Amino acid sequence: MSAPDTSLEREERRHAPALVGIALAVLIGLIMGAAITYATIDRADAPAAASEETTDATGTPVQ
Repeated sequence: MSAPDTSLEREERRHAPALVGIALAVLIGLIMGAAITYATIDRADAPAAASEETTDATGTPVQ
């Protein structure tokens, strides 16, 4: 069965806010994904933190 009275222009107007909201959500998701990817890549290129000096049971530094 089909709807008895359909107006494509009216339906288009009614769905416009929802479609804009969906597009905005997708855009925000893409921006967040790009930011996370950039931060991960940027962190991977950073030099490793200096490790703490390890000592044995007598307190002598171990190389």
